[in-house]
Amino acid sequence: MPASSGDLFGNPAASAQIERLFFGIMLPSDAAVAASGVLDDARGESGLRGAPIRVDRMHITLIHVGDYAGSLPRSVVEDAGAAADGLSESAFDVAFDRAASFAGAPGKHPCVLLGDTGLEALTAFRDRLFKALLRAGVRTLSREAFTPHVTLTYGDRQLPARPVDPISWRASEFLLIHSEVGRSTYHTLGRWSLRD
Repeated sequence: MPASSGDLFGNPAASAQIERLFFGIMLPSDAAVAASGVLDDARGESGLRGAPIRVDRMHITLIHVGDYAGSLPRSVVEDAGAAADGLSESAFDVAFDRAASFAGAPGKHPCVLLGDTGLEALTAFRDRLFKALLRAGVRTLSREAFTPHVTLTYGDRQLPARPVDPISWRASEFLLIHSEVGRSTYHTLGRWSLRD
């Protein structure tokens, strides 16, 4: 919903806060600390600059449901949650073994963790979640194609791809998260356990 361009006296309107809704898997603290170490190494080796993602905010985005001006639509939150309720999934292992950069905007290149192996179960789970949302009529900003990654920073340059010591953990839950864009504030709106 677009914000108005100004008031009756020609004063520009304040832009509405963007509220983001996404499904994600948060990194456990030990994996997040290891990921932060990968970024520290990249900074030392290449001079990469950019504010790091806080370790308590590091995650894998599964589905970017949408961005909304001012507030989240209650119906979208409820429908997305109901779609997730319908899944019965097992826990799975996740492993990232490479650091690289996506192209991004000039001076704002996402520096990310990627994996060549160890992400098959994650990709299959994400596909089932994506299809459950489609069946529930939830339109998302995500596409069916999926590149699992963890963003470490938005760097001032592209980082050449490099192997890293594997960062792995067992994913035992996924979350529906409300992010206040630009404020580094997350609110967990739903949490689903993955059974062992």
